[in-house]
Amino acid sequence: MIMTLLIVLSTMAVAALAFQGYLLHHARLSVVELKDDGRDLRERLQQLEQEIGALCSASMGAGEHVVRLEQQVQRIVERQNQLDMRVNVERPYSQASQLVDRGANIEELVETCGLTRGEAELLVMMQRAS
Repeated sequence: MIMTLLIVLSTMAVAALAFQGYLLHHARLSVVELKDDGRDLRERLQQLEQEIGALCSASMGAGEHVVRLEQQVQRIVERQNQLDMRVNVERPYSQASQLVDRGANIEELVETCGLTRGEAELLVMMQRAS
């Protein structure tokens, strides 16, 4: 009876040791997998950091380009405004000059071209003198 009990206890001890060995082996595999996962994650993080760096550089370059384009557009708008002002200033006089050539009087120049009476008189005198 004692012998049977010793055999059963020995068998249970061997089974327990085998189970512990299995658990230890499984734990080691898990640790290896975790290390591999950690290494993979570090590599991916490094890749993402490089990509973010590249995107930041590209973004800065694009931002600088946009600023240059905005400055260029502003210069174009200012130039267009200057040209518009010049055309608007020159247009009434050239229109008035054509009207004088066609025989328009001072009153017509004032009403049609928006000139002051003095401007209209001066323009008529200059056109008739030439």
